[in-house]
Amino acid sequence: MTILLLVVAFFLLIAIGAPVAVALGGSVVVTSLLLDPIPLAIIGQKAFANLDHFSLMAVPFFFLASALMDTGGLVRRLIAFANAFVGHFTGGLGITTVLSCVFFAAISGSSPATVAGVGRIMYPALIRDGYTSRYALGALATAGSIGILIPPSIPLIIYGFVTETSVTRLFLAGVIPGVIYALGMVFMAALLARHSDAPRHSRMPWTERARVTRSALPALMLPVMIFIGIYGLPAFEFGPIASDGGAIFTPTEAAVMAMLLAIVIGMFVYRELSPRDLFRTIADTAPSVGMIFFITTNALLFAFFITKIGVPAAVTRMIVDLGLEQWQFLLLVNVLFLIVGFFLEGVPTILMFVPVLFPTAVAMGVNPVHFGIIVIVNIELGLVTPPVGLNLFVASGVSGRPVLEVFRGALPWMAVTICVLMLVTFIPQLSLFLPELVFGK
Repeated sequence: MTILLLVVAFFLLIAIGAPVAVALGGSVVVTSLLLDPIPLAIIGQKAFANLDHFSLMAVPFFFLASALMDTGGLVRRLIAFANAFVGHFTGGLGITTVLSCVFFAAISGSSPATVAGVGRIMYPALIRDGYTSRYALGALATAGSIGILIPPSIPLIIYGFVTETSVTRLFLAGVIPGVIYALGMVFMAALLARHSDAPRHSRMPWTERARVTRSALPALMLPVMIFIGIYGLPAFEFGPIASDGGAIFTPTEAAVMAMLLAIVIGMFVYRELSPRDLFRTIADTAPSVGMIFFITTNALLFAFFITKIGVPAAVTRMIVDLGLEQWQFLLLVNVLFLIVGFFLEGVPTILMFVPVLFPTAVAMGVNPVHFGIIVIVNIELGLVTPPVGLNLFVASGVSGRPVLEVFRGALPWMAVTICVLMLVTFIPQLSLFLPELVFGK
């Protein structure tokens, strides 16, 4: 009776137009008022406790770092660097779009921010260069989803927080799948460009490449410094200089460093970020950050509620009783997330469904880090599926084209996402090789 009322209250709130975050928290409150499975005082305490975690502090700083990269001129130089080395290939500007998303993703941790930051520059450039609108939109919407797979990743931080899995291991686990995803997107960019007779450009002289590289070097060093800070340098000894390796700062502290470095580079190296721009960027970023924390609070409250009334335990027992093999369970998870991706964004998906599925996955012998990467790639697919695929709306906003046109453009590129999902699901070592190499099993 309790779970039925909870579900009915949730969908009724959605039906009358309430935001997902309000529906999540409101359904818990309504159910508690009518059936009193959990005292309201505990709900209030839990809502506060949900935000009182050190790891969640990384979210606003990564968001701000990505916005400052755009405002401070870092994104433009990263794009110029990528174009200098691949612009002469078939589909060169499409490949540049993919590589620019990879560079931006290595700092922002957000897929929509990647689409917005890169799209503002690359969409007009692709159209001017003779690429079709559908090609440009598909490239941006799908390649931008790399932003939540390549470390750092805000959804991976949320997943690690919910499941108490090491965020550092999760970040490392996303590297190989992220590289495979990027290579698949590069292949698709060249393939689709070949069939659409996209223009080819002459090879840029090495002197010009050197100039572009020098200009982009500070921006390129930012993700490198963040990566070294999180994982440390290998132990070495070179004369009087020695290092015993080890991390320099945590992923949360890395978010603060990314923001500070973006400010320093934008203000004092490129000199395109003024104090006024800095405060304007902070003000523009604040609503997005506030919305994520509002969703997180209510979704975690929802997850806490369904855990207390025994839903995860019941689901685990049911699936174990079915006698499914591990691969069958993971295939079932992929189908579930595909359906969920039609209706929910990434963060609510993690916060609502991972607490239910995670205990079952562990009971089935699935590694928590491996399961996390499967969840993230599923969310990448959800970001480009209507009606609520966030990347579709961001790409539509950047380009001024209808959302349906963006989805049509993304369809052929989604084949890469599906292939990567299958590889990640059924070849666990793609996710586990680097974490086990660095930290052991």
